[in-house]
Amino acid sequence: MRHPEDEAMLKYADGELSGRDAGEIRSHLESCWECRAAFEELQNTVGQCVSYRKNVLQRHLPPPPAPWTDIYQRFAEVDATIQRPGFLERAAQVLQWPVHNAKKWAPVAVALLIVWGLYSRFHTTPSVQAAALLRKAVLAAENRVEKPRRLQIRTKDHRLTRLAGAQRKLASTSADADALNSVQALFVAANYDWNNPLSAKSYEAWRSQLRDKQDQVTEDRESYRVRTDSGSSELTEATLKLRTQDLRPVEGRFEFRNREWVEITELADDGVPPSEMAASPNHSISGQAHPTPETTTDSTAPSSASAFATAGDELRAVAALHQVGADLGDPVEVSRTASEVVVSGVGVDPARQREIQNALNAQPHVIVRFSESAPSNARPTRVSTDTAPSADAQQLQNRIAAQVGGRANFEQLASQVLDLSEPMMSRAYALRRLAELFPPDVEAQLSSQDRQLLRRLQQEHTAALRQQAAEMNRMLKPVLPSASGTHGGVLTGAWQPATEDLFQTARRVEKLLAVMFAAAPGESADDQVPTQLLSNLTQLRAKLEGYDRLSANTER
Repeated sequence: MRHPEDEAMLKYADGELSGRDAGEIRSHLESCWECRAAFEELQNTVGQCVSYRKNVLQRHLPPPPAPWTDIYQRFAEVDATIQRPGFLERAAQVLQWPVHNAKKWAPVAVALLIVWGLYSRFHTTPSVQAAALLRKAVLAAENRVEKPRRLQIRTKDHRLTRLAGAQRKLASTSADADALNSVQALFVAANYDWNNPLSAKSYEAWRSQLRDKQDQVTEDRESYRVRTDSGSSELTEATLKLRTQDLRPVEGRFEFRNREWVEITELADDGVPPSEMAASPNHSISGQAHPTPETTTDSTAPSSASAFATAGDELRAVAALHQVGADLGDPVEVSRTASEVVVSGVGVDPARQREIQNALNAQPHVIVRFSESAPSNARPTRVSTDTAPSADAQQLQNRIAAQVGGRANFEQLASQVLDLSEPMMSRAYALRRLAELFPPDVEAQLSSQDRQLLRRLQQEHTAALRQQAAEMNRMLKPVLPSASGTHGGVLTGAWQPATEDLFQTARRVEKLLAVMFAAAPGESADDQVPTQLLSNLTQLRAKLEGYDRLSANTER
């Protein structure tokens, strides 16, 4: 710091400087002899002036004519005479200010509106824009009467035509039918509704299930375009064009992970010729179904008398059932003859029947038959744990209850574990059914796309089964002995025999759980049950890992 000026030194001596400036001068005085001497001289001069005024000058001054007036008391009197406005009056004054000063506040208000508009325009995320636009399009579609419409489907190698909705597809040749089946397999694998692919509802349902996505919304004079990219779906990029005037989808482009692409365009709205609607005998011009009065109904029929049902048709029917969860416990069976795929159900609820039929309406060569009689081979329901257990089972339960902190905790654990075992076995049954329907010789008949679809069904069931087994192991850890050693999970050969091995291990886990928690009356429960359960549960988890590797090797 340079030497402070005399004025600054005087202010410092009078205490008129701010804390920062005073601190700087104080630090400087401590390190500068010259300024410190000048400051001491200044203080001596001020002291002499004060002494002169007090001791010399004040003696020779005449007395004041009157005492000084207390002006602060007068200020208080003036304030008391002024009536302060109340809260409402002050608020009215504030509100009247813009009226009397329009030239001042109007430009500010306009600027704020512009800033808010720009912020809303550029800072609203594309995902929010896409979700809002699709939702409006779905509501618009629900409020208008949809007529049957034709869709033109274009791929790398084909240009095809089909009906939108649940009506039968239009295909003039078997080659076109095979091409439509291949396109359908792409959409089914991506969990995208093939019944009505050019619809905001189908697009919104597919988009909402994506774990990661990036949206983009563009607008021109006549249309909006919503584009969604995703790395977590077989459908990696989808674009839907919505007409501005009514938000009706008119075009769509879909690009898949295997580099296939599909473009769908709505043809001119000139109605559907009766000859084309004849391909859908169970649907009228308005698209309403006319079910037959019998309890057995055919939702579709083969496209031609000479057409044959393929293993791919059967697989796509299974995939459609999987989309609505009908392969996880519903009394529904799938079988194939030379000309058709038969989906039969016994004792299925009418509402569930309609849901299954809607899922299968677009499937070629598929016949759906439901019977109202009670199922004869339905899986037995779990026996209630309220059944009185045997003596040895009671002893085992008492030991487990002591480990988990009482009978109430035991009952809660039993309910949670047995509730988890049911969906676990549903997955095991679904895997086993895939192995039965598609043994190695039938699997060899599938196209590459159908084999990929079969692998995806396997992987989804296996992933769920692995998660359920891990959760069950976590819940049972406090009551099971410590695991020792490892259980081999190496599986070789075809995946179909490995599936049966996996299923039998899951069955043993289910049976041991029922014995351990007295859900299987008449079964004996000894001290080895927890050890056996731990062993089989560990084997199940190890075999699931080996099963994943086997499926991956089979795919390669």
